[in-house]
Amino acid sequence: MPEIRNLQPFVQAVRCGSFISAATRLQVTPPAISKSIAALERELGVRLFNRTTRKLSLTSEGRQFYQRVAPLLSQLDEAVADVRRSPEHPEGLVKVSVTPTFGRHCLTPVIAEFLQRYPLVEIDISYDEIAPSLVNDGVDISIQHTRGRGTNHVSRPLCDYPIVLVASPGYLERKGVPQSPDELAEHEFVGIRMPFGLAALHLERLPGSTRKRGARKDKTFIHHPRGRLTVAGQPDTSLVAALSGAGITPSSVPVVLPYLRTGTLKIVLPEYRVRGDEADGTGPRIYVHYPHRQYLPAKVRAFVDYLLERFRSADTGKAELDIFSA
Repeated sequence: MPEIRNLQPFVQAVRCGSFISAATRLQVTPPAISKSIAALERELGVRLFNRTTRKLSLTSEGRQFYQRVAPLLSQLDEAVADVRRSPEHPEGLVKVSVTPTFGRHCLTPVIAEFLQRYPLVEIDISYDEIAPSLVNDGVDISIQHTRGRGTNHVSRPLCDYPIVLVASPGYLERKGVPQSPDELAEHEFVGIRMPFGLAALHLERLPGSTRKRGARKDKTFIHHPRGRLTVAGQPDTSLVAALSGAGITPSSVPVVLPYLRTGTLKIVLPEYRVRGDEADGTGPRIYVHYPHRQYLPAKVRAFVDYLLERFRSADTGKAELDIFSA
């Protein structure tokens, strides 16, 4: 295969009609053009030009070769130009994997704003309870509850994602309002069966909250949900059962906030939150993961920056919680 550095002088010589004009276009000397074309002819084993002192014309082999090579070089030039333009004008498809509940209730509602800001970028979202591989599954960005420990990608905290216990007013009127975590044992729970099973609830009392009379001194409480109803699939599906009065269920604040505002759900034990799995004891968080590359595509960088801008300043409904207690 001929060296690509010798193809451009050949194509320019054909387009310009002379070695001198081609040299001017490529900002080299005419002897350099002549030397490159001679090297190309040796590599191909054919003569590409008929040269005279007054005229330069293509041979039949040269014409055929030009017709095949010129479009390919044009495509290469366009590809290089597109890559160089991309940092200023992000363009192309971004494949995003997101945990279903956060994706439906938090991410999808703000996608339109991003698409308006970057009209050349397309977003393809998949809702995945188990995070796919950024490398093996062709995903550009993954948004999940876990920080991740992989060395082949970057994990950054996106926002806090507080989880509370909720129940319908009808259920609480029938069964009573629990005043402490110990009283949860007397209540029905709507369980959520995830791929990893039915996990215990780790409740933690909020800093500064007043401990009610008779409540345990511990700041944390582990409760193993007991109930006759278990819902498989996404966490927000348990709300349908809770709304009908089937029992208490945990749910993230952004998901339950519309129901709290209408009064169809109430927060149970408002001084407690469901603790996250992080080693530092922080509450549940959402993390954004993306490939650990030096040259991150502009389209991916633009979307990551937008997510950090959009969600780091959000309180995810925490400011409203106090008025929705049972």
